[in-house]
Amino acid sequence: MSRLAIGLVAVVALAVVAAGAVLGQAGREEPTAAVLPSAVSVGPRGLAAAFELLRQRGTTVVRRGPKDEAVPEAAVVLLVAPGASLSRQEVASLLAEADRGATLLVTLGRAAQPELLQALGLTLAAGNAPRVAHGLAPHRLVGDLALPAGSASLRILSPGPLPVSGGPGWTSAVSLPRERGEVLVLSGPEALENAHLLEGDSLSLAVRLGTLGTVVFDERFLLPSRIGPPPSRRALALLAGQILLAGLTFVLARGLRLGAVRPPPHPGAGRTARDYLASLAELYRRAGDEQELAADLWRAFRKRLERRWAIPARLSDAEAARRIASRNPEAALAVRRGGAARTGRGSGVLLALTRAAADAETALAGHQAGRGTSSAPRRPKALPSGD
Repeated sequence: MSRLAIGLVAVVALAVVAAGAVLGQAGREEPTAAVLPSAVSVGPRGLAAAFELLRQRGTTVVRRGPKDEAVPEAAVVLLVAPGASLSRQEVASLLAEADRGATLLVTLGRAAQPELLQALGLTLAAGNAPRVAHGLAPHRLVGDLALPAGSASLRILSPGPLPVSGGPGWTSAVSLPRERGEVLVLSGPEALENAHLLEGDSLSLAVRLGTLGTVVFDERFLLPSRIGPPPSRRALALLAGQILLAGLTFVLARGLRLGAVRPPPHPGAGRTARDYLASLAELYRRAGDEQELAADLWRAFRKRLERRWAIPARLSDAEAARRIASRNPEAALAVRRGGAARTGRGSGVLLALTRAAADAETALAGHQAGRGTSSAPRRPKALPSGD
């Protein structure tokens, strides 16, 4: 099997794995009931304690889900902290149940409810800290009870709503009469939650609700409405796209060749030093740094002249050649040739400087070796300073 085929198989396998992860996550994207104000939730915000209390006292309790029809015999409809903002049609259907004779008990939650509050002539104002609400007016459910309340406060915008629970300067419960029933709005769900059911007179409120008849826990709006895919699925979809893109890039990189990776080797049984130097020069030309390499090579050569033969590197090439000429004219000629090559441009500068430096060092080294073989050692003759 070719490399391209293997790469394609790997990309398909990665796509299958990513799709499986996305589909597997879809079954776990919904929040668990433990963190919702549901009749089966035993968490702090759940309503399982109130639901079980009503059931044990013989009250008929019904859970209404998103696909369930309205309960005709409902005496109380509990809509506790809806997680979705209700539409105008949904608000109208809830108020219709109150018109038919039910007591609609709505406790506001974290989701804003502009349509509901506008229909009831109310608004919700934020507060600073939780508090205890007391009766503000006679009412069969909350008029004489002390109930835990959140920090928010209800405000009345139009005639009709009656404040029935709260405190000085704030209201936690408002009653609105309907045709045959009533709408009771609480600023928060604390009085019915598991965490607060034993606080104040919360148990009494639950018992009084049960005495009215069938209690319906309306759980159609527990979850917030969504526009587009959930965040978790978006993240997984993005990850799958990245994996596919990386796989395709790998396949293209392995399957295409835009030319030779390196120059072909010199034909023949073996490579000589000249062949090696020619390949190295070609590499330098392809890198585009020949001028810089040539300058570095000549600076290194001048430093070796200073270290070995006391020719200062700060001198010009012409002055250095003049000082060397008194000792070795051949080396001086090579230095002059290198100095002339430095001013040139083109692909031959590096080669010319390399040869000039090698010739100069060879001549100087040969001159020093010839002097060292004489029978009577002499002190080296000092080069003219010219200063």
